[in-house]
Amino acid sequence: MENSINLQQEWQNMNAEFTANDTTPAIATYKLDNQSHSLIGSLLFKLKWKLRWIRIISLPMLIAAFFIKSDLQYLLLTFFVTYEVCRIFGLVELKKIKTAIDFDSNTKQVLEDNLNTIRRILRMENIFGYLFLPLSGPIGLIAYKLYVHQKFAIVFSLPNLTLQIVLCALIGFPFIYLAQKMNDSIFKEPIKDLSDKIEDLSE
Repeated sequence: MENSINLQQEWQNMNAEFTANDTTPAIATYKLDNQSHSLIGSLLFKLKWKLRWIRIISLPMLIAAFFIKSDLQYLLLTFFVTYEVCRIFGLVELKKIKTAIDFDSNTKQVLEDNLNTIRRILRMENIFGYLFLPLSGPIGLIAYKLYVHQKFAIVFSLPNLTLQIVLCALIGFPFIYLAQKMNDSIFKEPIKDLSDKIEDLSE
């Protein structure tokens, strides 16, 4: 009888030890994820708003294209499609960001993957900005000329058009600097905080 009681007590002690060993990593993982979750959520919120602004800009182009019967319609549709393709690429990358708690994953690896994805989205936006901002002035000029003259053939035969296009392109370059500064003010500090969090987990 005494042996039975001792065996039962020993079994309970072993069970308590195994339970403690099993739950401790999960609790630690939850705490780490909880600390970083608000930071990831803030970055995700800002990135989603960037993609919403693409839609806010592109939709008026599509609506205007339905009411315009000149060659300007083709220009507007081209830009709508270009904006939407860029937005789709951004959404594909955005879906790779993990925000849910996963007890089976390595917290540090999840945060590193999220950071790389965020940087990739911002890099894609920078490339688009470097290409689009210098072209926005000339495209705006051509759009205005098309609104007045209706046809591409007439617009491209106008005198001094090349000089006007070059001048409009030069105006766009300072906006690259301004856009980069805006991105830094929005994302630089949160990205640094996330990088620091990853370094803390590496120690």
